[in-house]
Amino acid sequence: MDWSAIEEAWQLEFPADYKEIIARYGDVLLGNYLEVLAPGAFTPDTCDEPDAPLGGMGFITADTRATWADTAPAGLDIESEELVTWGVASSADLFCWLARGEPAEWPVVVFSHGDDVWTQHDLGIAEFLCRVLQARPGVEVMTDSPLWGQKRPPYASEAERRRAREAWGPEE
Repeated sequence: MDWSAIEEAWQLEFPADYKEIIARYGDVLLGNYLEVLAPGAFTPDTCDEPDAPLGGMGFITADTRATWADTAPAGLDIESEELVTWGVASSADLFCWLARGEPAEWPVVVFSHGDDVWTQHDLGIAEFLCRVLQARPGVEVMTDSPLWGQKRPPYASEAERRRAREAWGPEE
């Protein structure tokens, strides 16, 4: 990935642990539950959607910000523009950063769709995911997820998922 172009398009620097995850796995689906999104930066020549300069992650981040505006709790001091979505779950839960301060210090903010609750976790993405997969304290919001305690969840990159869809052929 061309991180300098992506970060210029997003007008922010992404956390190093996230860059490492994306470098190793790309846009990855963990346990058929949580998709860790890869950022994009598109030009008019590479994107036929004029309002999609940041790709799918940009669309989801915009939706997250709108959701925040409708459901923001009184206890969290966050402006909607400070949220950047890095993951989505099959349960419609949203996984974001509070993009404030140094990227290495961005906390994870989770929106639990089922009960419209936001929780902030003062952990980076890698530590958050490790705690979920190891069923460790500090991420109890995830105890009911299929990833809780899954030390080695199945995973598939976007390329692997695309190949599988193509192997099934067109839908009729």
